[in-house]
Amino acid sequence: MARLISGDNRERGAVLPITAIFILAAIGMLALGIDLGRLFLVKCELQRIADASALAGALRLVVPPGTNGLVSTTPDCNRALTAAQAVATSNTADADPLPLDNLDLQLGIYNPDTGEFTDTGCADPWTVNAVQATATKTITFFLGGIFSGSSQTTLSARAVALTGPVGSLPPGTYTLPLAIDADKVPSQGEKVVIELNPSPTDDGCWHTFFEQSSSSSLLRDMIEGDYPTPRVKVGDFINVKEGVSDSVLRTLGRALDDHGGTWEVVVPVVPAGSHAGWAEVLGFAAIRLTLVDSHGGDKRIEAETLENYVAPGASPGGTTDYGLFAGAPKLVQ
Repeated sequence: MARLISGDNRERGAVLPITAIFILAAIGMLALGIDLGRLFLVKCELQRIADASALAGALRLVVPPGTNGLVSTTPDCNRALTAAQAVATSNTADADPLPLDNLDLQLGIYNPDTGEFTDTGCADPWTVNAVQATATKTITFFLGGIFSGSSQTTLSARAVALTGPVGSLPPGTYTLPLAIDADKVPSQGEKVVIELNPSPTDDGCWHTFFEQSSSSSLLRDMIEGDYPTPRVKVGDFINVKEGVSDSVLRTLGRALDDHGGTWEVVVPVVPAGSHAGWAEVLGFAAIRLTLVDSHGGDKRIEAETLENYVAPGASPGGTTDYGLFAGAPKLVQ
């Protein structure tokens, strides 16, 4: 006698293969999701390592450890590479420290106009203005490789950090309300005389940043540190003025005495002869004040230009080198 197969048994037999297919698909999607999430996480970790490594290298290229104020500097490629490697290997990617073999460091020149980095090495450290770091990591898929056809993939991240001539000064009182003519920098030790009578031989002038007022009281406040000087960058226009301003000159003289007779400060660089109204900031320079003469008919300020100095906190981006390096590199790629 033939055995009859009920409809319920036929349906149960058809559901089981379908359920198995769905379970396998769900496992595959879960595996793929885990691996994709891992890929995203490791890629972010590598980018963080590349960013930090490039910034550390660019910083130490021109800023010696322990720098707190204006100091003379010499680019040091070995110092830059050592700092970049130390930062990279102290970070992890995919839960493991990044080996040095997985870090590629290059020193070279970054062109802000084209956005291109050129690996030049360090034959001439004075031409190097950027550090490029590339971090790589090969990871093995957990399960996703079953569906992708490969059990491994290599991820990489790249960053370029720029240093070089100052393009922006942070807010702070170390920026004096003096401006220097562009044709007087950056020759090391060149004497700068700012005649204040006024005179056609003036090599600089007073300025009040972005304030419409150029009053003596405002200038005195800036010298004494009672006015919070704003951020100033290349391309800004600052309010410049000629004139003796006796009380301002005496205030500057007292400040110079308080610093022992010499005072290293940062000043904006403006076009030569532009000593009235608004003048464009062409860059920044370091000078050493040596004399403030507030007596007699020849009232003036004397200073020496300083070359190859670094300004901590200043950002790069200057298009002309007036002898002052930025102490705070920035990521450009």
